Amino acid sequence: MRLIAPLLACLLLLAGCATTPPPEELGDAEALARWQSTRVTLETIDRWNLRGKMGVRTGPKGGSATLKWEYTPNGQEIELYGPFGGGRVLISVDAEGALLRDTKGNEIYGASASEVLYRRLGWHVPFDHLSDWARGLPGEGATDIVIDGAGRLKRMVQDNWQVEYQRYEDPGDTLPGLSLPTRLEVSAMPGTMEIYSDDGEYLGDELSVKVILKRWWEVERKPS
Repeated sequence: MRLIAPLLACLLLLAGCATTPPPEELGDAEALARWQSTRVTLETIDRWNLRGKMGVRTGPKGGSATLKWEYTPNGQEIELYGPFGGGRVLISVDAEGALLRDTKGNEIYGASASEVLYRRLGWHVPFDHLSDWARGLPGEGATDIVIDGAGRLKRMVQDNWQVEYQRYEDPGDTLPGLSLPTRLEVSAMPGTMEIYSDDGEYLGDELSVKVILKRWWEVERKPS
């Protein structure tokens, strides 16, 4: 599968004050107060290990992969098994960029995890945003933010993607009382992506990425 790069989107930052939530953060006052407190805590999480699964679908075509993801302030190790029909790949990310290695000994260098995965397998997966999204955080420029009744992120739009959170769970003793996402769906906004098969057939502009984060552990926060 071959994806043509998404069209550039205009990012809009909406400002607000402590007593007046930004207009894109839709929710009742009590939920917004909980969200403001939760967001501060989520932003301090700077390392984790997790296991999960990812599924990508566009039109009649799709694929899935098992995910292992180690994240630290100094870099990331993203391991994908059976990734979307392409075997096993390991992506290492640091301040210099990203390196993808596969089981055939191929190496691909690029600026980001999303870039090297696309170049190797032809699937566009927004790993560059997932470090925020996986924690339940909007990234810079996110709009149309909706908060649920528990003060957690429910839905938002960022760049060319709509993100919907479908389930949260408590990660255990590491961060008691805090919920982290365990299921979310990311969809390309209509008209922002043109998708073609390997033989040049136009498949449309719909692309969805389902992410299931089955197990969080070694979750740590920045030293205070």
